[in-house]
Amino acid sequence: MAAADNLPMPSTEFLAPSRQDGEADMDDIVQLTRSIRLRSHGEASAAAAAGAADATTAVKAASPPPSRPKRKQPQGWEYEASIEATLRATERHPAERPSPDYLRDTQAGEEGITAASRAELVDAMTDFSRHYRLAPGTPHRAAAFVDRFLSARKLGAVAGGGDKLGILGGAAVLAAAKYEDRLLLHVIGARQAAELGECSRREVLAAERQLVAALGYRLGGPTAYTFVDHFTRHIVEGEEDEEAAAVWLLAHHLADMALLNYQCVKFLPSVVAASSVLLAGLVVGYPEMAAPVAGYTMEELSECVDAIYDVHASEPLPGFGRMMARWEATHGRYSLPPHYGG
Repeated sequence: MAAADNLPMPSTEFLAPSRQDGEADMDDIVQLTRSIRLRSHGEASAAAAAGAADATTAVKAASPPPSRPKRKQPQGWEYEASIEATLRATERHPAERPSPDYLRDTQAGEEGITAASRAELVDAMTDFSRHYRLAPGTPHRAAAFVDRFLSARKLGAVAGGGDKLGILGGAAVLAAAKYEDRLLLHVIGARQAAELGECSRREVLAAERQLVAALGYRLGGPTAYTFVDHFTRHIVEGEEDEEAAAVWLLAHHLADMALLNYQCVKFLPSVVAASSVLLAGLVVGYPEMAAPVAGYTMEELSECVDAIYDVHASEPLPGFGRMMARWEATHGRYSLPPHYGG
């Protein structure tokens, strides 16, 4: 038996292509081959006569690489057009869209629900999700559930007594947490959700049943959180690119802040996400995220961008202070570019 036959075989993980880096980019290979100039027969003869020390001059140095090398195609890129089309079609489905002004339409005459009380509920659901370390997309999905329910049903129809908006929020977080990650059911259940709603376990479970029925059991639509991840998937490849990671983090933060503003309910989740990514790119100074973002022009995003500025206004919405304090404690202060404001 040959000696090579005794060598251990590499593991399947070693042989499998990396899911993060994808396959080698042909442009990188071409650039590498262009950096080497092969000697002609005459040059080879002259180099041999001049000696080994002179032979190294036959290889030219490559031209300096661009400051931002072209990124490799991730695995599955050939399916991205289909994924993109599915996400965009789903967010536009009438069953997934809340009424653009349900406070004036569906909730006309109802007590206990205003733009300010909605912002307080969003803040409470966000804080609750962080406290129990729920999946990061939970607050966005819970807020979407609340908006869609209140577009279809009166707040007074919520099961239970007391603070019906709080009960609805507890039911929405419970349903959203189950959808985002069922493995977390050992962490949060009806008892914890009842604490958010300041109600009984029985009341929050009854409200959850009402909620999912009013939503037509459609719980999986994309949110702004979904689209921020989707739009930044190619720029965030690892911690070595600090600017890309900063854009991703700040875009998610701005999308979270947009949840507080009732005026953002009328925008598609992809518009909120694209506006957040655009502003984050401007703040960080990341040119790859300049408009257009995800096919949206600046004109198409301007109204949503203005709404995000409104959240940062001199008279901030309820919940702004706590969200901003959490951000600044970890990442420091930021300033939105004033010439993009409304």
